[in-house]
Amino acid sequence: MLTIGKMHGESVAYYESTVDACVAERGPDGYYSEDGRRPATAWVVSPSSRLEASVSAFLGVESGDVVAGKQVAKWFNSAQAPSGKSLGRRPGASGVPGFDLTFCAPKSVSLVWGFGDSSMKKIVDEAHAQAVSAALSYLSEHAGYTRKASEHDPNEMILARVSGLSGVKYEHKTSRAGDPHVHSHVLLSNRQLCPDGKSRTLDSKSVYHEARAAGMLYQSVLRSTLSKNLGVQWAEVSNGCAEIAGLDAPEVIEAYSTRMREINDWKHENGADFAGASRMGQAITRRVKDTDTPMEELHARWMAHSVGMKVYDTVASFAQNTASESAHREVTLPSPAAVINAVIEQRSTFTRADLVEKTAELMPVGIAPEAIVGHVEAIVDQIIAEELAWSVNPDMARSHSRTAREGSQRFTAEAVVEEVNDGIDLATARVNRGVDASSIRPIKDTLSVDQARAMRAVVASHYRASVVVAPAGAGKTSSLKAARQAWERAGKTVVGLAPTGKAADVMVREDVAHTSATIAKALVGTREMTPKQIALKLGWDASTVVVVDEAGMVATPDMATLLQVTAAADARIVFVGDPHQYSAVKARSGMLATLAYELPDSVELTEVFRQKHAGERLASQLLRNGDETDTARAAQWYADNNRLHAGSSTAMLMDALTSWAKDKDKGLESLLVASTREDVDLLNRLAQQVCGDTGAINPLGHQVRLSSGHQGFVGDVILTKRNNYDLLTDAGDIVRNGQRWIIQDVHEDGSMTARRMDDTHATAHLPVDYVKDHVQLGYASTGHAAQGATVDTCHVVAGLGQVDRAGVYVPLTRGRYENHLYLMDTRAGDPDTGHGSLLVEERRETPEYARDLLINAAKRDRADITPQQLWRDARADFELAKLSSNLVVDEDPYAGTHMAAIMAQRQSMRRARLEEFYQATREQRAAKKKKPARALTPEEIVEASLKDRPLADIPGWLLEQMVDAPHTVVETYQATEQTYHVLVDKAQQAEEAKQHLPGVVATLEELQAKKCQVEQGFTAARAELETERSKPGLVKLVRGGKLKEAQFQVDDLREQLVHTTREVETASAQLRDYQDMIATAPTPEQVGEQENKLAHYRRAVEALDNPAAVATEDQWRSHATWEVLRADRTRRDPQERPGMKEVLRAAGGDKDLSTMLNNPHPSTPTRLQPPVQRPSSPERDRGYGL
Repeated sequence: MLTIGKMHGESVAYYESTVDACVAERGPDGYYSEDGRRPATAWVVSPSSRLEASVSAFLGVESGDVVAGKQVAKWFNSAQAPSGKSLGRRPGASGVPGFDLTFCAPKSVSLVWGFGDSSMKKIVDEAHAQAVSAALSYLSEHAGYTRKASEHDPNEMILARVSGLSGVKYEHKTSRAGDPHVHSHVLLSNRQLCPDGKSRTLDSKSVYHEARAAGMLYQSVLRSTLSKNLGVQWAEVSNGCAEIAGLDAPEVIEAYSTRMREINDWKHENGADFAGASRMGQAITRRVKDTDTPMEELHARWMAHSVGMKVYDTVASFAQNTASESAHREVTLPSPAAVINAVIEQRSTFTRADLVEKTAELMPVGIAPEAIVGHVEAIVDQIIAEELAWSVNPDMARSHSRTAREGSQRFTAEAVVEEVNDGIDLATARVNRGVDASSIRPIKDTLSVDQARAMRAVVASHYRASVVVAPAGAGKTSSLKAARQAWERAGKTVVGLAPTGKAADVMVREDVAHTSATIAKALVGTREMTPKQIALKLGWDASTVVVVDEAGMVATPDMATLLQVTAAADARIVFVGDPHQYSAVKARSGMLATLAYELPDSVELTEVFRQKHAGERLASQLLRNGDETDTARAAQWYADNNRLHAGSSTAMLMDALTSWAKDKDKGLESLLVASTREDVDLLNRLAQQVCGDTGAINPLGHQVRLSSGHQGFVGDVILTKRNNYDLLTDAGDIVRNGQRWIIQDVHEDGSMTARRMDDTHATAHLPVDYVKDHVQLGYASTGHAAQGATVDTCHVVAGLGQVDRAGVYVPLTRGRYENHLYLMDTRAGDPDTGHGSLLVEERRETPEYARDLLINAAKRDRADITPQQLWRDARADFELAKLSSNLVVDEDPYAGTHMAAIMAQRQSMRRARLEEFYQATREQRAAKKKKPARALTPEEIVEASLKDRPLADIPGWLLEQMVDAPHTVVETYQATEQTYHVLVDKAQQAEEAKQHLPGVVATLEELQAKKCQVEQGFTAARAELETERSKPGLVKLVRGGKLKEAQFQVDDLREQLVHTTREVETASAQLRDYQDMIATAPTPEQVGEQENKLAHYRRAVEALDNPAAVATEDQWRSHATWEVLRADRTRRDPQERPGMKEVLRAAGGDKDLSTMLNNPHPSTPTRLQPPVQRPSSPERDRGYGL
């Protein structure tokens, strides 16, 4: 595999510290302080031998030349070539002198080197070197670019080729734990020679983009070379990598894995006790032994392992193979169609580098290693030339724009385009299956106005599919519950589907659906069935409404199948999810966003409720949007509120664990999230040690073996990793993948009883086989496993190259009260990644540095999108670029392409669909405005007398509005309701503020006192530091330790002062907020007045919906008066309306007309039914279905 890391100012010094100065005396493999300690050698690669010669002449070195440490330092840190020529301006303190391209052989290959004789070691070394050279040649051809001003327009920055790539290599053969680990640190200089003789900075984005393809070529060449020269066979290729057959057993790989070895050593040193975070950090940081280990001793250590003899015998058997056994085999190259099909299994759109990556992965063993790169390039060129890959954004082709990178142009396949188009056609078909949604009304603290409006649109939609875009924490469950109730009233059955069993169970438990299942279970065994047959199998028909939760994680083929089955059943389907969260794992996706664009009545929930802090709610929304300005604002908020941290891996893992432990001590439900399974495993083990120290678990009590080698104790938090439909809880549901539990009891046979950590608190008995294979510790999880979880606090640990926008947005929205992000900025020489005896202290960066890292991470959006969406975005960007730069384009790069023809048709269809939808909407509104309030016939009045919902308390002014402008009543009701809820919320906030105000005042005073104390300490420490600095040079030399100690104390107190000042500012802001809430709170009279007005309008709306909902003598009077008001609306004076006096006399005798109009329903002793007594809020709201 190939990984990339940015170098910094101390990188060269670190790598040189691994070089053995006495290597010439000891021989190349004489002694190893972790690995070979060989000096740096130069490397130069160029697209042609002529260019390579010119670069070598300029640098003063050729590939393979040994480069002294001082020359390496000048080359990278001072921008001076070994020849003495300048490479331009030297990098600054925060500059990037180069990149570390680390090529690592598979563990089984390293074992062959470690256990093999000298001839085998030589074969492995040569194969590794040849594979590295092939990868570097590819990078030189496709990533060797720099940015410079165009010769035609100085304001335009173009990408131009460099003459070649160059740098130095450090070859290592073991890991820092002393395990066999063949790898090369290939340092790539950031300053490269250009054809015009100038040296310029590399375009790093091109390097990063092509790195994965180069890594796959490395693996392919390595396999073919070793098969040719050593006759080995290979296990299955996974993600481009494969282990040697016979050395691929998990126990063998784990036995010689660096990280597992270090964890076990740590556990052995620390036992079951946990002596605090500082001790644990020291144990992890200081595990490198500062000794030189002879090769014989390392080999003896490897042989002493339990699988050592097995590995030795297997490697020895390879010596009996001959090269002829594996050379010149008849092999078949992967076909272009096979490559395309393999690529689109995982991506809807792809780049040329993606094609190279997949082609290299599919290359069979037996091809001449030196010919592999050429074959791969030829197959990829054929795919593009024969238009098996359709260009989606042709304006980004290098042939069209010199400002574009090779990775900027994206492609797709015809099959993907057709699949998405078919899905759009099925989803947007008008089926007129919408039902009455009038029952969906806002409920205070349960269903907001925005949520109710969205659900009404979904329930009443006439399209086959609806889309609900729901950001994290937007209350989609409450919303869908209201929709289910409306569907129930219409006689529908709601079926819930989700990509995970955990999400599916929530749909039934929270009354979103009547039944639920995972999509995989619903579609299992249906591959050969027609959509109609699948519908019959599932029991779907015209009365079925399918709700798909977490739809953003559903693969496009699955969504297409669900649409086909829904159409065959004549049912409806609703997709609920967020395109900005995680997409499908290793499958093409992006359909949710496309359907949201195509459906005219798709809805988006815009309010976020999960986070308690208003600032954090806003920050999460800004981070989700992806706009560069919004992302910067979000990152600044997280930094200002001490939610962002950055530093070395050890420091960040330790800080996250320490904060998690503090939250647990406070009684909070806290979750650790990591971006890799290795980090999840480490955090789980360390968190278990914390629980052992605090007494939450008893490490000396009964234990049970879990998967991945964990030991589980009573009280441990565990995570189940597989759905098992045979394991039922006492609540009647099944044990699901992704559920978190607490071990309640460990049984002698290795089984356990566990209680689920959710609202049900259900318990289940987990048998020994399930525990051993599918249960792990659950204190930490990956981001994908955490999606959908809600906890009090969340601590997220992520490596810089491991996360994108979704990778930070999703986990940073799990916590109600606080969410923290710990970014691991790994550098050469950090204790968790270093070589040699060099020990580096835990490194922590400033919040501002962490903020910039978050901004850069959030710029990366690896989510898959459909080619239709990509085309629209690309085309819009192209047109915008033309307008903004007054660019005159002779020809349209999109014209004549396959995508352009298809998208023209799709856009026309969408315009027609939108016009039809909005025309129907306008007609409905017009009809509603023109439609008069329904007049009651005598028969309806007789029928009304049998009802039990009087209108006796509607005032005359509102009755007249109902007659003259009935269409305005509902609008006024909604506005009145919204105003009422705002007033109530403000009143409640003010009451809460009054309760919290004394505590905030006390906290602020305490923090101010603490700040004053820290300021005094800081002043004193700074004075002591100045005193130490002012001492004579000899004294300072002798007492250098005291000077350093004084400097550390000043730095520590400065950090404390900054932190305390922020705490004071936060508390002050909170105090001001509370004071503002109290000052602007509405009076009880204002709330009561608005409540009465709302009650009047609620009854009026009910009357308009059901004019017969009246009863008894009072209702006869009200409707008699109403009929007269209808008779002549043009006359505003009631006394001029014909028949009014007669009606009023019959209704109330000779009373004053104005009195009767203002209160047309006077209370009389002869009332047949008493007025309805309204329940108080919130019972009143539930009683009226609002």
